[in-house]
Amino acid sequence: MQNFLKTSLVVMLFALLSVSAVQAEKDAHKDDIVQGNIICLFPDVDSGSVTPVIATSPCDGKPSHAHVIVDTRGEVGQVYAVEGTDEAITRLEKTSSRKGVNVQGKVTGSQKAWVITVD
Repeated sequence: MQNFLKTSLVVMLFALLSVSAVQAEKDAHKDDIVQGNIICLFPDVDSGSVTPVIATSPCDGKPSHAHVIVDTRGEVGQVYAVEGTDEAITRLEKTSSRKGVNVQGKVTGSQKAWVITVD
């Protein structure tokens, strides 16, 4: 019986530490900041491509489109796809500042593809 209790306590402790580690990993990235230029990607259905534009005014009145951020801090110019809630994307689209901006969110990805999720 004592071995069962000891084993149960060890399993419970391991589970608690695992959950804490996962939460700490999530919290560690929710305040990442990417500094760079916000690029609007306007689709061109006829050619099957997109037209990248650094908007000089809010883009919330334009047809639906995607956004990326080109990080201007390094020599490489890492590109981050922007995703988030409808409200967060709308706030981003209503801003007129597009060059040298700081965007806060959670950065995920790997060396080949990065995403920043804005809240």
